Amino acid sequence: MLKYFQCENGTCPDKAWRDEALLLLRIVLATVFIMHGYDKLFGPAGVAGFAGFLTKLGVWQPMIMAWVVSLVEFIGGIGVLLGVFTRPLTLLIAIDMAFAFYLTKKGLPKGDIDFALFGIAVALALAGSGKYALLKSKCCKENQNKPI
Repeated sequence: MLKYFQCENGTCPDKAWRDEALLLLRIVLATVFIMHGYDKLFGPAGVAGFAGFLTKLGVWQPMIMAWVVSLVEFIGGIGVLLGVFTRPLTLLIAIDMAFAFYLTKKGLPKGDIDFALFGIAVALALAGSGKYALLKSKCCKENQNKPI
């Protein structure tokens, strides 16, 4: 068991499990956003109900923003799960969470889940999808074998 926490011959577990950790983060983030986006798009209240909620918050163009947020969450979640355009999609999801944190929860501790999802999204936006992805970034192929 301890061998997983020790470096041997220049190979450290933090680098060895990097892609698996990124996959786990993608699965967790995607699951949450696919569910929430699906509910906003196809749930009982639908996009109109979400737009009504945004109207009460004083959001500019609530119907347009309701569609944007719903699609970012649902389609973005699917893309993140598959590892397609992970960096731009997680950046949009991070922006979504920043606004949710600010507009609805107004800080910690009420916004702890939004804050955690924001952190996961930013981490994935910085790190990318890892090797377990349908669409791997071509810009970074030369850096794949370099240690982090």
